[in-house]
Amino acid sequence: VWIDGVTNAPGKTDGLTAQLGYGPDGGDPASSSAWTWVDAAFNTDAGNNDEFKASLLPEVPGSYDYAYRYSTTNGREWAYADLDGIGNGYSVGQAGALNVTASSDTTAPAVPQNARKVSASPAGVEVAWDAVTGDDTLYAYEVLRSSTAGGPYAKVGSVLSGTAVSGTASYNDTAVTEGATYHYVVRAVDASFNRSGDSNEVSAQALLRTMTLTFNVTVPAGTPADKSVYIAGFIDRLDGNNPQWNPGGVVLTKVDATTWRITFAGKETTQIEYKYALGSWDFVEKDGACGEIPNRTLTLSYGATGVQTVNDVVPNWRNVSPCGN
Repeated sequence: VWIDGVTNAPGKTDGLTAQLGYGPDGGDPASSSAWTWVDAAFNTDAGNNDEFKASLLPEVPGSYDYAYRYSTTNGREWAYADLDGIGNGYSVGQAGALNVTASSDTTAPAVPQNARKVSASPAGVEVAWDAVTGDDTLYAYEVLRSSTAGGPYAKVGSVLSGTAVSGTASYNDTAVTEGATYHYVVRAVDASFNRSGDSNEVSAQALLRTMTLTFNVTVPAGTPADKSVYIAGFIDRLDGNNPQWNPGGVVLTKVDATTWRITFAGKETTQIEYKYALGSWDFVEKDGACGEIPNRTLTLSYGATGVQTVNDVVPNWRNVSPCGN
């Protein structure tokens, strides 16, 4: 591609992107949604031009047009290129011709086995399956989804066969709606785009997951021995019918002279605010200079295990030396 006074500089032009695409023979790439596009990489300087390269992988035999397109607006606007190499716009008659012939291999790969749910939440549904083995022609797996048990299914993604780890392949579907139930099947695809039958169906509901939340709090050595440590705040947002902002309502367990602990269950993404107290706001936590401590804040994060641990430190207490009232 040539941009006057720009592409003559060495290297790739900043802000210039390119894509290679193919679509129906005789179709207009600027208006047709039937075209498939892939990002092109900068290849080299070609005189005063920037040269890009990319490869296409059509899955169905037939005759297609292909073309490059370029953008300096991050894909908001595109300039389409044809074979004549002059700046007179795109012409269907000057499109590149792409003929895809069928392979002599017509044998479908084996059906993926043991499809299963790994996790499900509003952030995504992850499904896994046993990788197909012993097939040198295996190319990828296609993951299909339906909102109805038994289908019909539509493809939502694909996974290259080489990404399987320890005999297991997986896919994380992030295009989900909270509370919705989805039904998945997986099929194997070989290098000739022969497709296996569908795997067993996997169903999952995109609900918030219940997780474990543990608070460990270290308190000052001068904490009165006759008092217990409590947590107060929006604890009612956690499981267990806990009170809200009650300084003497939810007591921790003493672990040692300066450590107290409590464990809750709650839904991931829940947001809470909280403070520590010795059973009354007259003995609420204070900072190292005996000043007020803002409400502590926390968002429950499921992570990889569904277990979250919070380690807090209380420097001082109100009305406990060295702090006064």
